[in-house]
Amino acid sequence: MKLKFIFITAFICLMILDIMAVFSTWFWGVNIIYIIFLFTAVWMFRKKYKKFNTYLFIFLGFSGLAFLARIFETAWYFNQVSLILLTIAYLALIMESVKYIEMKNASNYMLLYFTLIVGINAYLLGIHVLDLRVHISSGLNYGIYIFYYINLLILGIFGFIYYLNSYSKKAVYFVSLILALIFAEVLRDMGVFYMQDPSVEVAEAILRLAVALFAVLFFITKEKKLRLINMI
Repeated sequence: MKLKFIFITAFICLMILDIMAVFSTWFWGVNIIYIIFLFTAVWMFRKKYKKFNTYLFIFLGFSGLAFLARIFETAWYFNQVSLILLTIAYLALIMESVKYIEMKNASNYMLLYFTLIVGINAYLLGIHVLDLRVHISSGLNYGIYIFYYINLLILGIFGFIYYLNSYSKKAVYFVSLILALIFAEVLRDMGVFYMQDPSVEVAEAILRLAVALFAVLFFITKEKKLRLINMI
């Protein structure tokens, strides 16, 4: 209970600092706060599950480097470097989820539902990427964005398959992580390419902290199928 209270307090304090950094236009501070929160969460939950696997270290390392690069994103090609590093970090999430996916026969209705959900999300992300073409002059930079969003789409597909396949607390954390991540990326693009609105940037910053939290909870939670009553 004491650990939970300390963690919630730390989360609230960092969230307030995040909001202050946005309104003060200290965008380097937002990235630093994310890094601090991510590694703090791992350290605070270290005793809950001691066997941190390789994919966790890959995710931590490349995520930390990506947001460190974003501090200098206006210089050189650090923004593109951060996207490549995040792509590798998200591949670690995909590989971790694959370990818990078992192939099962699904009904035609479930296959239709899965196809519709994936198709709608692929269409919406595709429209978003096509809209970015107007704002990105370099073909190489645009190619990096395309590769990055394809990786996000694959992450979303695996997350959806994992949730339908497992229906566990670990799967819920994974799906929550993916949803927060996709919304955060879209909000970030809105701020970079369309309009710089403090409310959009605050929402993105909070979602980033949620991504870090759900990622850590995903890695440290053991796979255990739950009934609906256990999720309430």
